[in-house]
Amino acid sequence: MATVGNKVNNYQRSTAAQNSAKDLSWPMRWWLSLISIMNSIGTAWVFVLLVIINLDIGGRAIFNHPIRGVPEIVSLSIVACVFLQVAHTLKVGRLTRSEILLNWLSKHNPNLQHVLNGLYHVVGAGLMMIMFKASLPLFNKAWQLDVYVGAEGDFMAPVWPVKLIILIGCSAAAIQFLLTAWQEFRSLGRKPEHD
Repeated sequence: MATVGNKVNNYQRSTAAQNSAKDLSWPMRWWLSLISIMNSIGTAWVFVLLVIINLDIGGRAIFNHPIRGVPEIVSLSIVACVFLQVAHTLKVGRLTRSEILLNWLSKHNPNLQHVLNGLYHVVGAGLMMIMFKASLPLFNKAWQLDVYVGAEGDFMAPVWPVKLIILIGCSAAAIQFLLTAWQEFRSLGRKPEHD
């Protein structure tokens, strides 16, 4: 547990140093605001989904009349929420990964740790660019053919807004991966901070 606490404290110090307002240029402040807004929209939409799902369950149980389109809304929204929040998740260091080797390297060879972290983030940016390229034709198809989910006469929702959010999320995540990789490579040769 002490290792987790030290990791959190080190992360908080590094994040505070990176995000102090006087050290950030206006494009970086703008970028951090943008991904925070995207994250907030994703979080608010999760709350909206919670309300919709509970109303649907209540409508089924009490009135034997569910809300139309809830399964379609939920299936589309989960994907949209993930892509709205992925860049901010990366920025605050909450993207899931195993750090056993990196924690050991932080004590024994910090430069190698920064190189591996930088390479990890460069690969992540590359994967997001591949996802963007693969998702672009799907967005074009959904936009041009006016693709909908649901049943005609019951509930229909267009697919293109979610496909657009996927493109925006992939772009934002790729940019954040590259910014984080740049910070890692810039940290090479610096002495690590100790308690």
